[in-house]
Amino acid sequence: MKRSVLTALVLPSVIAVTLGGTALSAPTASAAPAPSSASAAAPDDGGAVTDPTAAPVPDAAAPTPGGTPAEATPGTTPAPVGPAPAEPTPVEATPVEAPAGPAPVEAPAEPAPDDAPVSDDAADIAAATEPGTVAISGTTGIDDVQTAVTEGWPEGTTFTYQWTRDGAAVEGATAETYVLVPADAGRVVEVAVTGTGPGVDDEPTTVTSERGTAAGAVPAFTAQPGTSLTVVAGEPYSFTWEASGDPAPYVAIVADPRTLVSTLPVGATETHAPGSVTIAGTSTYAESTSFGVTPINEAGYGQLLVVDLQVVPAAAASIFVTAATTSGTGEPTFVGAVASSLDGSILPVSLDDGQSVLLAAYAGDAFGNAVPREALPAGLDVPVFTSSGDADEAVVLDTGFSGFTVHGPGTRVVTASLAGFTASFPVEVRSTAVVVPVASGSGPASTADSLAYTGAESTSGLLAVAAGLLAAGTALTVVRLRRRAQR
Repeated sequence: MKRSVLTALVLPSVIAVTLGGTALSAPTASAAPAPSSASAAAPDDGGAVTDPTAAPVPDAAAPTPGGTPAEATPGTTPAPVGPAPAEPTPVEATPVEAPAGPAPVEAPAEPAPDDAPVSDDAADIAAATEPGTVAISGTTGIDDVQTAVTEGWPEGTTFTYQWTRDGAAVEGATAETYVLVPADAGRVVEVAVTGTGPGVDDEPTTVTSERGTAAGAVPAFTAQPGTSLTVVAGEPYSFTWEASGDPAPYVAIVADPRTLVSTLPVGATETHAPGSVTIAGTSTYAESTSFGVTPINEAGYGQLLVVDLQVVPAAAASIFVTAATTSGTGEPTFVGAVASSLDGSILPVSLDDGQSVLLAAYAGDAFGNAVPREALPAGLDVPVFTSSGDADEAVVLDTGFSGFTVHGPGTRVVTASLAGFTASFPVEVRSTAVVVPVASGSGPASTADSLAYTGAESTSGLLAVAAGLLAAGTALTVVRLRRRAQR
């Protein structure tokens, strides 16, 4: 039993000596070093070891730190203890791999990037459905159908819908389509779509339409020819007013707020199309008209334009003459148009001897409209009147009007010239002599009619009144009345 113990204790040192002090391939960190304070016991009585449990200490130094054994002191051998032990059988040492220092501390793992693929273990975690896009299709008039269009969502996604008006949910509007109603006029209509993916753990995602639908935008003019328009009689014209709105507006012709009526030129027609109105025609009657234009849709009224459209006469093509006569009371009597080179019309004038006639001449276009004097050729813009009655007395007023005071019964011809055109009409002069029965104690008496003035001082006032009447535009009014009667 002692030998076995001794062999176990001595064997490591023997191996070291046998190997000639050469270090092992790896430090024997697991072998317990010999205690430095232990020494061999002195031999006693037959070589028995005083302390049989004490292990002999070899002279070889203990391995130095790091695993390299120290050199043995030459000439030293282990002290013999008791009977000589049997020669130990060399044992081939098995190198023991020592730990390579402290275990390194592992650095914390880098966080996975956002686009890193999800592992199979994370696939079962609930996630929001990948959203696509939502848009609205359809025109935006009242009663028009709006449709929510979804694109780019995962295959198998189911949808729910909620239509809104100015951001507030429209009650009951939870279908894919929505029909605009009058309450939507002037509002912004959108749709919020909630999509849920096909996975059992997919969470819903809500997307509001990319484009809000402005339903019933108040219309406004986008093109208009102006508010003061002029056309020439006999020439075709066309004017268009255009407006935009949502839905497309109706552009209406309405009353002029200044007159409370709407008057288009004679011969004009109006044509309506979505978002526009056109007035076109060929008007032959010179006049000034006015009307209003405004665009209208369900959202309301647009701007009101007040338009003045004037038809001006064409170039001079004729002359026509008007006349007024005096009466015994000094009141002028307007005779009217008495001659025209346009249609050759003639109206005779009857006067009493000594009565006066006041004349006015106007150049007219091919349609009978009076041409302004400033539009006539220079030198031919003042009318000239002549009478075939030798005794007739010419009267010229400061107002520019001319005439005659006729003397002597019979018929004479009065001619007017203006702008290179002439017109003539007959004037019949009646006798004013009146024969009355002779009363007792008196002879025949001849009295002159009160209209038979022979002094210029007596007629000037009456002619001035007639001139004022003509200057006020009476002749032009009659011409217009005449033209309207012919339509």
